Amino acid sequence: MLGARERDVSFGWRGAYAIFGAAVLLLPLPLVAAFLVNNPGQRNLQPDGDESPPDASLLPLEKQGLSWHAIWHDPIYWSMLCIFSLTGASVHAALLHLSAIFSDRGVSPQRVAIATSLVGAALIVGRLGSGYLLDRFFAPKVAILFYGATTLGIGILCAGTAGNLALVGAFLAGLGMGAEVEVMGYMITRYFGLLAFGSAYAYAFGAFMISGAAGVLLMGIGYDRFHSYTVPLAAFCTVMLLALILLTRLGPYRYGVEIETTHIINPVEVPSSV
Repeated sequence: MLGARERDVSFGWRGAYAIFGAAVLLLPLPLVAAFLVNNPGQRNLQPDGDESPPDASLLPLEKQGLSWHAIWHDPIYWSMLCIFSLTGASVHAALLHLSAIFSDRGVSPQRVAIATSLVGAALIVGRLGSGYLLDRFFAPKVAILFYGATTLGIGILCAGTAGNLALVGAFLAGLGMGAEVEVMGYMITRYFGLLAFGSAYAYAFGAFMISGAAGVLLMGIGYDRFHSYTVPLAAFCTVMLLALILLTRLGPYRYGVEIETTHIINPVEVPSSV
């Protein structure tokens, strides 16, 4: 018979990924089938959830913001692309290699599983926490808070510790990935408005994902070159510090929150002739 420890790890990562993939496929399908509709009219609604058709006497709200051409040539936008790319590469590299980092240091599979669970919890905390704080504080400061925590987490992992402090490092590293998408969308609206938000966000998110994939590859190349994760982790920790510096250079918002109202066309009074 297998011992207690062997029974705990006999399931294997392949089986875990198979169950995870099946859960992603099977669990959302009943919810989608039950609640998702393609046409708002199927629920007696208008687009955007309105219960009644829009009044023809109301003018549509004009979106404020820069054109895509102006955004593309704006140095602040390129600074943001650098920030999102640097942080995306770092958090993806650290978190997707997390199991290998712990295993390379002789950590038991049980503690590796705990570390991975803490990363999942950090993603939730980062997502909810960043959204709450963005409504109340200056977005670059919120980003500095979460990315600073990520920098500290990567630094802890770089130090080579394998105890409880390493679990803290894994949690801190996960906060940055949880906050990344929310911070990205919010900052784009505040600095460039909503006129070309779709294009600006698409390119920023694309840069984030491409750099994330590149970061994972570079982390693996670094390990193969130095036979240790210490050097690549130190490099990504430095990269995160550079991103923090760039965040301090963005300056104040250019656009505030638009008022969600429309302008009523008042009838023109024509004096009656006698």
